[in-house]
Amino acid sequence: MILNSILNFLFSPLTLLPPAFSIFILATLVSGIMIFINKKTIWSEEGKKIQEKMKGDKKLKEQLDAAQKKGDKKKIEQLNKKSLEEQSKYMMEYMKFSLKPILISLLIAIIILPWLSETYKNTTVVIIPKFIPLIGGLELTWIWWYIICALAISLLGKKIFEGKK
Repeated sequence: MILNSILNFLFSPLTLLPPAFSIFILATLVSGIMIFINKKTIWSEEGKKIQEKMKGDKKLKEQLDAAQKKGDKKKIEQLNKKSLEEQSKYMMEYMKFSLKPILISLLIAIIILPWLSETYKNTTVVIIPKFIPLIGGLELTWIWWYIICALAISLLGKKIFEGKK
């Protein structure tokens, strides 16, 4: 109740706008925060180093290829075991590293989504034009519009800040 009152006060200018536009702005704000957090953590140099380590050691791959060409099953098994141990070590390191952004996004969702649900319940936010095949005339509620906007902004932000792979 108190949280809803605070959010109503903070976002009252947004509620004066058409629902589709206000939800788009809020989705952009939340996605922008998440992009910034990811840029500072997962997409940082340290995050990229951990991801590179996860891809595997080139020397180990070369040894595995050589052992496979020779047909040395014992060596292949030994190298596979070593590779698996390294992968699990780096995966745990990456999971610890990426936990912070996940927890922050969860906290934001716990705060924002119930407020949006209360503010825009039983409201058709967007109607898809009828000339679009299969989905034309479909009425979208706030949650579908939020998901579409948040995904679009997040994908765009990821492309811009993470770069091409």
